[in-house]
Amino acid sequence: MNKYKKTLVIICLIISCLNMSACFSYRDINRLLFVTCIIIDVDSSGNPIIYSEAYKGVRGGTPQGLDERILFKGKGKTIFEAVRNMNSTSSYKLNYTQNKAIIFTRNAAEIGLENYIDFLDRDQELLIRPYIAIYLGDPEKLIKINILQEKYIGFFIMHLEENVGSSSRALKLSLNDFYNQRNMGDKTNVVTIIDIPKDNLEQRLEINGGAVIKNDKMVSIIKADEGQGFNFLMNVVSSGTLEITNPCDINKFITLEILKSKTKTDITYDGNIIHLKKRIKVNVDFAEAQKKIVFTKENVNKIVEKSEKNIVESCNTLFAKYKTMGIDIFDISEQFYDKYPKIKIPNNIIKKTELKVEVEVQIMNTGDQKNFQ
Repeated sequence: MNKYKKTLVIICLIISCLNMSACFSYRDINRLLFVTCIIIDVDSSGNPIIYSEAYKGVRGGTPQGLDERILFKGKGKTIFEAVRNMNSTSSYKLNYTQNKAIIFTRNAAEIGLENYIDFLDRDQELLIRPYIAIYLGDPEKLIKINILQEKYIGFFIMHLEENVGSSSRALKLSLNDFYNQRNMGDKTNVVTIIDIPKDNLEQRLEINGGAVIKNDKMVSIIKADEGQGFNFLMNVVSSGTLEITNPCDINKFITLEILKSKTKTDITYDGNIIHLKKRIKVNVDFAEAQKKIVFTKENVNKIVEKSEKNIVESCNTLFAKYKTMGIDIFDISEQFYDKYPKIKIPNNIIKKTELKVEVEVQIMNTGDQKNFQ
């Protein structure tokens, strides 16, 4: 009897396996175009224009791949209609499960993203893992860019964002984080700005600051040189560099490589003023010196003091800018609620906040070549 039962179970398993189908069969894949990047723009009437790039089937094994990059453009009164109109120009079905980046133009971001968020969140193929970015230039130029390192914009942006840790000034944000932040506190996000450098030998993209999105509309820009102060305040610096004047020659510079950074936040409320304290501890290696460097105790102290001063100034300058504007890009509302959940969050909370930044820089290693003459 047990033998018959085992045989029956095996037969049932075989039948089940034959009836099961994976997400895509080979036949399915051959009939699909996989979208890797979506660019959302608006026309003069505020109606959406959608650009996308896609590839057919599985990418090739060479660095550039043997596949073909295919471009699409669609228009409509809504983003859903624009996507459907774009689909009508393709002999294959466009699939969005491999999408790596969603890019809004400046026009779309300034008019407002509220008309697009529901579709991007609701559609079953559009995942929340892609990175979100703002492009300030012409979308036609962006979609037609020829990047030698990686011919697909979506994959290039994904790798660019993942490599952003090498710069303490660059800003990044995923679509998932955007969703989480847009309805919290001051309803403010800082979204990556991408740009095409004008002075490069070949075409490529770069992260060039951040766009401040408040209530789903772009209201300001954090410039690339302001990004470091923001990242230190938000505790998202993992590596990068600090450049300061050389104590042996004030007309030259030295570079410190950031190994580790940790920002601790303390918030207190006296009923009138919110006191926001940021304690920033940074471990660095000495990377290089222009012209010369002599590591006397006095010079090392000058390097440390100047580094700490630069970080404090970059944090205070950016905070003062957005305090004047009344825009909380520093998540003060969330931190206040965590500390005082029973107290009503003050209106325009950043206006009532005083920032104090304390920085400790520690040089861990000066390299094998101690002095340089």
